[in-house]
Amino acid sequence: MARFWRTHRLFLLFSWALTATIAAVNALSTLSDRAGRVAAWEPWAWEGTSAIGWALLVPAIGFAALRLRPPRVRWGTAAAVHAGLSLPASLAHVGVMAALRSAIYAAHGVAYDFGPVWPTLAYEYRKDALSYVLVTLGFLAWDVVRRARAGVPPAIPASLTDTRLTVRDGARTHLIAPAEIGYAQAAGNYVELHTARGPVLHRTSLAALEVELGAHGFARVHRSRLVRLAAVCAIEPTASGDFELLLEDGTRIGGSRRFRSALDPYTKL
Repeated sequence: MARFWRTHRLFLLFSWALTATIAAVNALSTLSDRAGRVAAWEPWAWEGTSAIGWALLVPAIGFAALRLRPPRVRWGTAAAVHAGLSLPASLAHVGVMAALRSAIYAAHGVAYDFGPVWPTLAYEYRKDALSYVLVTLGFLAWDVVRRARAGVPPAIPASLTDTRLTVRDGARTHLIAPAEIGYAQAAGNYVELHTARGPVLHRTSLAALEVELGAHGFARVHRSRLVRLAAVCAIEPTASGDFELLLEDGTRIGGSRRFRSALDPYTKL
């Protein structure tokens, strides 16, 4: 967190200053619109407690925004995770706000009325979700500017550079280039990658791996197998109408007639 503060303190200070300014403007506007109908301290209590709640949340939201920054994480995945995080963020904001308001009202000898719980939470979430999005986008934009000024090149999707798969095996992490893989075969909740180093289990689905490796010369040849087409040395039809592939390392794997079209650019069976 100390490193996070050193790197992003300018944006954090800007965010807090902006939050305080908005709170002050809103409090003054409320005093003007509801003059004589509320105590002079109430709008400041409402806006100030809300601002404090958000000030506490901004670093956590910023940290999440940078950890989930595309292309490190896919846009769809990042959006889904942020949508999930916005709910506890709103609850935390409301919790801080309500606790501080209760203390302030008690100090003035009156009780704070939170209102009906579920309608109030829904009302607050609608506003908080928008604030969450703005803080997230603000942090992402700031990080782009910061990196550009520091001469840090923008992140490039792995598919355009190294493209290695990150495969975790207990405490060990394997980095496997697509060209190292001869074929991949479904194995329950895993996919077994057959490489020159030997088989490696990768916790993913074959469908997901097919999407990830499709641009690197892999094709589905069986409902449970992918093959790197450049590793295929020979294709032999079988009596059943299916086919068998001979790979460059001497391995033979079966293919299904259902997926025969994947080989059409290379041969006609």
